[in-house]
Amino acid sequence: MRIVVTHTDLDGVASAAILTRSLGGVDKYVFAQPSSLPRVLSAVKCSGECEVYVCDLSPNGDSLDLILEAVRRLVGSGAGVWWFDHHVWDSSWIEAFRSAGVRLYQDTSTCSAGIVYRQLGSGDPVSERIARAACSLDLWVFDDWLGNFLARYVGNSGSENWKRRAVASLASGALLDEEVLRVVEDSVDRELKVLSEALRRCGVREVCGVRVVYHYKSVKDHVTSYIASLLMTRLGADVAVICRRGSASLRSRGRVDVREIAKELGGGGHRSAAGFPLRPPWIHRLLLLLGITGPYLRWCLAKVERALCAVAAR
Repeated sequence: MRIVVTHTDLDGVASAAILTRSLGGVDKYVFAQPSSLPRVLSAVKCSGECEVYVCDLSPNGDSLDLILEAVRRLVGSGAGVWWFDHHVWDSSWIEAFRSAGVRLYQDTSTCSAGIVYRQLGSGDPVSERIARAACSLDLWVFDDWLGNFLARYVGNSGSENWKRRAVASLASGALLDEEVLRVVEDSVDRELKVLSEALRRCGVREVCGVRVVYHYKSVKDHVTSYIASLLMTRLGADVAVICRRGSASLRSRGRVDVREIAKELGGGGHRSAAGFPLRPPWIHRLLLLLGITGPYLRWCLAKVERALCAVAAR
């Protein structure tokens, strides 16, 4: 049995698609966020002639022990565990996972789909095309137009059924069929409204020598990077803070390493893109349910400011 546990964004879906092509098929796909990874891995039932492939997900400092426990259980039951990730890992994490029997491929020079392609899909032109498109967006280099199309297609819905459908579509080699084009057209119409609203409602301030733009994102569409890029460009900011219900994303134009900020808050990522979970007090959760976002956004931003200043002071 082959089980793929992967991130929900384009890089995660692309990694799963390349694995599907290289392995000749996958029995089960599980889509996860970094914050849900301990729970997801703990629930995986796999032993004997079973293989688990984890893609585009890294442990956070506060989840490391739980994830290692789940991995050791899988390896101890006879399962093979493969892990492909491009986020920055502490050297002690790498040693711990490899000592636990995980075949870990961690490389910050490419995206996770690129790592899977190098290790398992090399020579397949479709897999190479998928990896190039995924890396374009995930590494913030924007050097492949197809990535913008596929990211919108993958992000059309957060449901697991849709993600599985997207994996199957990419794995089949149908990278720009009628369904993809229709979804992209609808997605762009929605995005224009979201981006216009973000420009109107965002704020900007100086924090410990860093110009920070911030915004509360209420929509579920996968437009976080587009919002961040637009706001940083328009307002000349170094860092974008996109707060959502239950989590926040950080984006950087390169001068500031946002992974270090995210680590302070129990998250992770890489230099230009990172995130962390949020567990707001009940009053903020209640206000969000009532559609009042201001207090939550200020609370979220205050946490980032403290972490940013702590990192800057080192």
